[in-house]
Amino acid sequence: MRQFESLKRKTVRMVKYAGKNKLKTERDVPGQKGYAVGFSGLISYINSQLPVNEIIGQALREEVRMFPELAIRELVANALVHQDFEESGASVMVEIYTDRIEITNPGQPLIPTERFVDEYKSRNERLADLMRRMGICEEKGSGIDKVVFSTEYYQLPAPDFRVTPVHTTVVRKREIYPTTAAIASKAG
Repeated sequence: MRQFESLKRKTVRMVKYAGKNKLKTERDVPGQKGYAVGFSGLISYINSQLPVNEIIGQALREEVRMFPELAIRELVANALVHQDFEESGASVMVEIYTDRIEITNPGQPLIPTERFVDEYKSRNERLADLMRRMGICEEKGSGIDKVVFSTEYYQLPAPDFRVTPVHTTVVRKREIYPTTAAIASKAG
């Protein structure tokens, strides 16, 4: 995307912070590939940076991400497809904090946030069509339904959609439970 002057500032940027605020950045990674070609790698990278918790089964420990992968995938796909390319100086941004993830895209939504689950209107029809044909989205307004389903299934706080004059952000908070190691050290 960096080859195209009008698109080089539109790559996805992923920033991971060391705490609950922006004071200390651990990673700041700008995207290098186009949306469709780089989508799978982008989602894998974002998921690899998310906080994890340890679950102890009958015999083995298992690491579990604090946010459902399906929800992350759908929210990032929506941010890409529904961004306003006319907004200058902004791109899709994924910010990971210790207690939440924020996914922001340039522009206001074309429909009210409270209608995200039952209405659909694409801002970028050709991009949405391409991403549907590549298996990234369905182009039928089901993405937020999947986010809500995974949120309810994992009993997480509801996504918080925030709209400003220049961008739309979804905030996914997580319940912070002590890790197995923290519990063991206190019991020990």
